[in-house]
Amino acid sequence: MRNLIFCILAVLFLSSCGPTKYTARSDTWTHAYGYDDAPLDSTTYQVTYFGDASMPSNLVDRYALYRSAELTVAKGFNYFIVMDGQANANTTTSTMPGMESHNTTIEHDIDPQTGQIIPVAVTTTSQNYTTTSYTAHTVIKTIRMFKGERPADNANAYDAKSMLSVMGPTISR
Repeated sequence: MRNLIFCILAVLFLSSCGPTKYTARSDTWTHAYGYDDAPLDSTTYQVTYFGDASMPSNLVDRYALYRSAELTVAKGFNYFIVMDGQANANTTTSTMPGMESHNTTIEHDIDPQTGQIIPVAVTTTSQNYTTTSYTAHTVIKTIRMFKGERPADNANAYDAKSMLSVMGPTISR
């Protein structure tokens, strides 16, 4: 049973290692990372990017913006405005039992029948534990998509095609 738990935890840990690629959450084996989007109405979407332990928060935010640009172009719009944004960090800590260590010492006791001091072997066992901790970031953006030219006076307005061409080469697929 202990080996089974160790194997399951090892697989989960190894699946969270390495560089995370930009992808849909539904396309990942564990559904632990990637983007999801949900329509709120015909021009408003909630875009979420779930990072894994290998992704820093700024990369998760970039991936959420990139997905927003992709969605805007796919739906036939020119630009989007980020109406609301949230960032969350989730830290998970797990503790696994490691190797047991045994320590035998010789102590002395008095034999109750003879009254003589006799050596007694005392063995103690201790359990070592390994603690692993990681933080996964999630970014949620509520966007509204528009046609026409992006308003220059709104810092939360993004030209979708421009973002795709500029950010595209930096996105790890």
